[in-house]
Amino acid sequence: MGCRPRATITFHGERCQLADASSDDRASTSGRTAGGSLVALPLLERRPGSSRAVLRYACVDGKLRVMRPNEWGARDGEGAARRLDRAIGRAARKCAERAQHALLPEPSSVTNDYWEYAKFRFAQRIASSCISVFATQQMLTAVGLGASRTLPAAAAVNWVLKDGLGRLGKLSVAANFGRTFDSDVKRFRFTSSVVYDASSFIEIITPYFPQHFLALATVANIGKSVGITTANVVRAPIQRTFILEENLAEVAAKTSAQQVVADNIGLALAVGAASAMSKVATVRPAIRRALPVFAFGPLAALDLICIYKELKAVQLRTINKERAEIIAETFVTERKIPSRAQVANSERLLIPARLDKSNLPLSVTSIGEVCPTTKSLIKALSNKTGGGSRRQYILAYEPGASKKRVILNGRRISAPKTDSNGKKKRRTLKFPWQSKRTGLKGRALLALSETASSKDVLCAILQVAHMRSLPYRPDLTAEEAYVWALQESDSLAKRDIDTFTNSLSEQGWNHGRILFSSAERAPYSVDSVPALLDALRRSEDVKS
Repeated sequence: MGCRPRATITFHGERCQLADASSDDRASTSGRTAGGSLVALPLLERRPGSSRAVLRYACVDGKLRVMRPNEWGARDGEGAARRLDRAIGRAARKCAERAQHALLPEPSSVTNDYWEYAKFRFAQRIASSCISVFATQQMLTAVGLGASRTLPAAAAVNWVLKDGLGRLGKLSVAANFGRTFDSDVKRFRFTSSVVYDASSFIEIITPYFPQHFLALATVANIGKSVGITTANVVRAPIQRTFILEENLAEVAAKTSAQQVVADNIGLALAVGAASAMSKVATVRPAIRRALPVFAFGPLAALDLICIYKELKAVQLRTINKERAEIIAETFVTERKIPSRAQVANSERLLIPARLDKSNLPLSVTSIGEVCPTTKSLIKALSNKTGGGSRRQYILAYEPGASKKRVILNGRRISAPKTDSNGKKKRRTLKFPWQSKRTGLKGRALLALSETASSKDVLCAILQVAHMRSLPYRPDLTAEEAYVWALQESDSLAKRDIDTFTNSLSEQGWNHGRILFSSAERAPYSVDSVPALLDALRRSEDVKS
């Protein structure tokens, strides 16, 4: 027994199914029209953005035409009240569809994490708008209370100076952090919100210090300029992660529309609260000034919580140092690549990054810091890969200093290096990442060559992840442990790097380029390694 074909569409998460011209369908949708007999067809057309998002076709005397709303779903013998209810329902759905098309992008054109991001961003914008209204109200009050209240022109000059000096903050951000934003858009976005809220609080307290209006307003405006500029700069990289159909302009436009609605809601709430308090202010004027101060705490908390939640929902595909360390650490311990959602949940939005205070934090720095002596530089440049080619990066680690000290004549000095017989002590070293047992702290130092590829960078980060998981070797001295840790982790990293990069591609990670901040972009270049080694050896001979 055959199955009747069904026409199926998906519309904003709802599945609509229509059976092929069954007897029930014909009884419910067939009728007489002025043009002849009408037969509904299992043919639907989806038109996003139109007043009627889904159209249904019918056949009338052998010709196709779009069914009118009163024909779609009409029932024989349906009463007037029933028809009115259906008409109201259609009107409500039409309004909801128009609002949805005006404020939200097409569901099939964005990733799943967009919806949680948009939800928290909407709430965050409402709280931020309320804060802005209260801050502006307080600053206007401060201008009226200050010494310039008898001279409106002076108040205007103060306001212009405040805005003019505040633009210096925008200039400093654009000039000093241009290339750094891409490497850590989430942390910069969250930090911008913290700076903006702190600046708004300075504006809110200006009525209590009217004589210092210009200084306080200028500092606040500089902070707000920094926060707004940073938020605007990092918005595009975040929005780019949501698009599936090269529709960045649509996502940006709908985000702006959502922001307008949220800002107006916040404005209405803040103005309503201020109006309600104005009645009390006629008796106690201090209460009106105190309202923004008391409201700031809950509003700022809501703002920061929502911005934290919305950034946690963003699943970036690019890889920076922190995300690379999270992925490498999971790969070494669990032998799998974490999903973007897992990495987003593990990222920290406050400075420092998640692994900055780990058992072996990694610092990407200059070659002079990685190899502070000529001997260490000679050794690093002489080291070659298994294929005989020169390395594209130099990795070292600092064991740190022991916490053990001896007090002698009121001064703190290091513990003696010889025993009671005058013989040099054999010092054993637990690795820096085992600092809880030894009291040692250290860090991994990485210098990248100018010709280092993204694979070389990932190999270095993978090597550091392997170093953190190395077992304790009590049988080795400090020097032996240092050499063994670097060699063993290097061997493990070279063994896993191909599997690691292939797994990254399978999981959808964009690892063609690893993003670094401006401070971490200090690649070294060597025209001739043999010539450099000869010069270093000559300098060693001269010194000896």
